[in-house]
Amino acid sequence: MNFPHRLRLQLKAFAANSIKKQLLAGRFASKSFRFASLDGQEAVVVMCLWNRSVRMPEILRQLDAQDHPAGVRLYLWNNKRSEHGHYLAALKAHTSSGALRRVDIVKSPFNLGAIARFYWVRKLVLGGYTGPVVTLDDDEDVQPAFVSTAVAAYRPRTLTAWWAFTLGDGYWDRTPATPGDRVDYAGTGGMVLDPAVFSDTGFFTGMPQQFWFLDDMWLNYFAKKQGYTFAKLDVQIDFVMHETNQFHEQVYLKEDFYNYLYPPAA
Repeated sequence: MNFPHRLRLQLKAFAANSIKKQLLAGRFASKSFRFASLDGQEAVVVMCLWNRSVRMPEILRQLDAQDHPAGVRLYLWNNKRSEHGHYLAALKAHTSSGALRRVDIVKSPFNLGAIARFYWVRKLVLGGYTGPVVTLDDDEDVQPAFVSTAVAAYRPRTLTAWWAFTLGDGYWDRTPATPGDRVDYAGTGGMVLDPAVFSDTGFFTGMPQQFWFLDDMWLNYFAKKQGYTFAKLDVQIDFVMHETNQFHEQVYLKEDFYNYLYPPAA
């Protein structure tokens, strides 16, 4: 009686894994919106989209207002397919008058979580890109100097993050880091990183499925294993749309994942 249900689950898992293999090879479709000519020197910014389509015009405005002289190229991954039309409409309506040169957006085959943005980064790496990558969340407001400050703070084999903490005996035993402090945890919302870490397929294939949506913790663990160091990014970022944040739903899961990655001493 349960066999058909189990079979459906197995087929669904098989299809998901097949799609992930294609994504890992950089094979996915995207739509481009070009607002100004490109010269290859633009700052690369990547962002995942979920359920905040009303934010798109403001996100575009803030990135267009950046003071980075080489401009900004934005890569978006939309995990909520039902809102894709809203994102496309905002992009079509946008008129760039500043830093934002081009936006590329992917309509995800299914909700892959925030780790999906790193498929974008891997595709860039496969194409030969070796420069800094700036990550941002769609519930964050940034100042005009954000991108230029992040790019200036870039260091090879380093994760430099605004949401940065010094940890004690556990994941929730933590203190906000200030510039120069030891950083043990670097959040992906407001970060500049060396993209070479994503050249290793193990980042995408080694993450335990039950923790798939905790990409930030996995990146921290994986980068440490690769010899990366962490640092505090000295910028100001403000959270918005708090009611859409999934943080509270993941409190216990984050603790479980931390203990899985760093088993407490017996």
